[in-house]
Amino acid sequence: MYGQPWCRDGIRVEDLALQHAPKSGVDAWGREKQQPLLLSVSLSFRSAFDTAASQDALDESTMHYGLLSKNLRALRPVQDWETLDSLAHRIHQTILETPPGHALIQSCQIEIKLPKASLLGDYVNYVYFVEDEEHTGRVLHLSRVFIPTLIGVNDNERTAKQKLYVSVWIDRIQADDSESYTELERILTQAIEPTEFETLESLAIYVLKVLKMNYEPLKSRETSVRLRLEKPQAVPHASAPIIEIVRTSDELAAMVR
Repeated sequence: MYGQPWCRDGIRVEDLALQHAPKSGVDAWGREKQQPLLLSVSLSFRSAFDTAASQDALDESTMHYGLLSKNLRALRPVQDWETLDSLAHRIHQTILETPPGHALIQSCQIEIKLPKASLLGDYVNYVYFVEDEEHTGRVLHLSRVFIPTLIGVNDNERTAKQKLYVSVWIDRIQADDSESYTELERILTQAIEPTEFETLESLAIYVLKVLKMNYEPLKSRETSVRLRLEKPQAVPHASAPIIEIVRTSDELAAMVR
């Protein structure tokens, strides 16, 4: 359905800075160093928060987002360094320990944003999704990597490189691959920089083939990829023409046979 919401009743806390920033993930050079981290959580409730609304007072049909934020900000490092997946798991446990906890929450989405973890991109985002304690999903998102590229069908576009922004989402990534974004960025830049395609469509297919053959997490049977290419100089009266392509693991495998 167009415009479908992420929940019927729920709350979201966005871009929360932690008071005791954990050393988690790797920096843009792949080192286990302290770096900025912003946390967003989205909670979908099992039922409506009608009683809180009718009484105009907080009760167990909702969660106090101020208390949730306080509990999350108080989260402390438990070791010298931990993976993003380990941190996401601890964040989830903190959410469940915030009243009313599990009895209220049907699903939970945790987003760990690393604004300095990409050399050429806007940020890295690690998304950790849990539904009813049974299904856990993970997405690694590398946002808007800037790669000057020779791309275009017009004569003027064949004379010089222009701006290209590349975004990638790796869906159903494994927990052990939560720090693979530096490898992903390296493969993208090395693959795209020397190319001279005329269309974004051809470039997109080429990039997916390169990723499938060289990026280790895509060798998993269940892992799929979404790729977005933005070419801001191409249309003078628009911010950018954009193409997107999504391929499942089976479709990726068929592309490189």
